[in-house]
Amino acid sequence: MLPFEGGITHTDNGTLVFAVLLAIAYLFYGQRRTTPLKVAAKTLSVMLLAGLSASAGGPWLLTLALVLCAIGDFFLAIEQMSEKFFLAGLGAFLAGHIAYILLFFALPASETPLPLPVLAIVGVAMTAIALVMGRRLFSAAGDLRWPVMVYIAAILVMGLAALSNGAGLIVAGAASFMISDTVLASERFLLKKDGVYGQFAGPVVWVTYFGAQVLILFGVLTVWGVFRA
Repeated sequence: MLPFEGGITHTDNGTLVFAVLLAIAYLFYGQRRTTPLKVAAKTLSVMLLAGLSASAGGPWLLTLALVLCAIGDFFLAIEQMSEKFFLAGLGAFLAGHIAYILLFFALPASETPLPLPVLAIVGVAMTAIALVMGRRLFSAAGDLRWPVMVYIAAILVMGLAALSNGAGLIVAGAASFMISDTVLASERFLLKKDGVYGQFAGPVVWVTYFGAQVLILFGVLTVWGVFRA
């Protein structure tokens, strides 16, 4: 069942379906070497979500955050060409998280927030994961330690900002985003390149990341009053 009225021919439904299809294509094709199709699928899948946010009447900070994340996806998709592209991608995602932080604090309160004990448990878990990863990556990240530390701090604040609203979809999206980045950082800096776990890291990162963007998108649209669940 599609979320917007009008069926598959509705622009918003069509945009969502196309974005999901591109995300699925990247899931099965994206583990190969860098190709134009790989870069396009990864970048456009999230850029289409940004377009959906704009066309559905979502807040501009949501659209901006998704655009910045799509730019980050582009640079990370071509990072094999130069380490500078990794830093560019990290910077784009950092800006995206800042946009999300501002968005979550600016949103009206959720009409059906998660119970306070649940929010507290999630907040403690987010903080613990960030502290553990920060400690592990401080030495493992080498020359990139300080950019990585700043990024860890930003995504933790993003997660905690999501808790301030309390909407289930937004909290789930923020938590999924943190899981994705935790696995990505572990793959890049902590796991052996040819290890058993390394071959599963890529798909896990992509599923949790794209899922996070979709959850946040619909969570924000629901709280904003555009999309009613």
